[in-house]
Amino acid sequence: MLQAFGRLSLLGALAACSQPSATTVVFGAAGPWSAAYGDANRKGIQLALEEINASPGWAGKRRLEIRFENDSGNGVMATGIAQRFVNDPRVVAVVGHVNSSAMVAAAHVYDKHLAAVATTATSPSLTGVSPWVFRVISSDSANGVTIASFANRLGRRRAAVLYENNAYGRGLADNFRRAFRGEVIAIDPIGEDAEQSFEPYVTWFKQQNLDLVFVAGTDASGLAFLKEARRQRLAADLVGGDGWQTLASSALAEGILVGAPFSAADKRPEVQAFVAAYKKKFNGAIPDGNAALAYDATKLLAAAAAKVGADRLRIRDELRSMRDAYPGVTGAIRFRADGDPIGKGIVMTRVRGRSLQVETGQ
Repeated sequence: MLQAFGRLSLLGALAACSQPSATTVVFGAAGPWSAAYGDANRKGIQLALEEINASPGWAGKRRLEIRFENDSGNGVMATGIAQRFVNDPRVVAVVGHVNSSAMVAAAHVYDKHLAAVATTATSPSLTGVSPWVFRVISSDSANGVTIASFANRLGRRRAAVLYENNAYGRGLADNFRRAFRGEVIAIDPIGEDAEQSFEPYVTWFKQQNLDLVFVAGTDASGLAFLKEARRQRLAADLVGGDGWQTLASSALAEGILVGAPFSAADKRPEVQAFVAAYKKKFNGAIPDGNAALAYDATKLLAAAAAKVGADRLRIRDELRSMRDAYPGVTGAIRFRADGDPIGKGIVMTRVRGRSLQVETGQ
């Protein structure tokens, strides 16, 4: 009987060995995960990861793993993380980095080594920086113009601009200023944190009869500004770029205008399927453009890896030579030779009921 058991055990072991094992594919992912916009990016990546591994093209054949690293949106930290990804032969591509300063710093490390697809990094400095670096969001050179053109159509004539003094803020503010047909009476740098006072700015703005204030920054500085603007009842239009998307959940944001790369109200079936899956996974949360772009970047890289294999150079070449655009929830994705997406842009939205609603008549 023991001999029979032994034979059965051996047969079971041989049968198990004869089953094909799934190939593990590893991507790196880097961003400021503790920031609201970073957390939204991470959630988009996590949802994509779950769906990829459950999809027919992956389940039982290959398995995707993602190695998350927190770069805190800091260029020095991002460079170190990028080097670790490059040095690890298991990592075949990178989702990220998330913000412009980190991606601009890391891009030179990835050059000639590892394909990286930035999610929400919009600085014009990224355009053409390396044939190994891509992004799924349009550049601030286009986004600033879109926001200014919308302000022009509204007939706004007197504006003030505040910008975070980093690659993102400077690029967005400069392109807005160039395209705005009215008078920009002031353009001032601000910090990136929530612990700063906007009282002097808002007090002066109220004295200038402004009809628009454009803030080129992210959620932390944006929330601090909105608190002071609401306290003093500033009557001008309050406008932000894609960095303001996560402010929609705040009661202080009601009525503000946001240039966004994605709206959860989009009626396309693929968008509504994504929104439903995101809400189910994250306790009813509504995805913004940060989550949607990170979701698209992850799925795009997974599609490339499934097609050409877990090979760094082949994945890079696939991204550069795509004939058919990838059908993302943020729109079709295909890249120009300089790594920027073809035909992508932002739309102007207004916060209503703690969600971003597309403004009509654009």
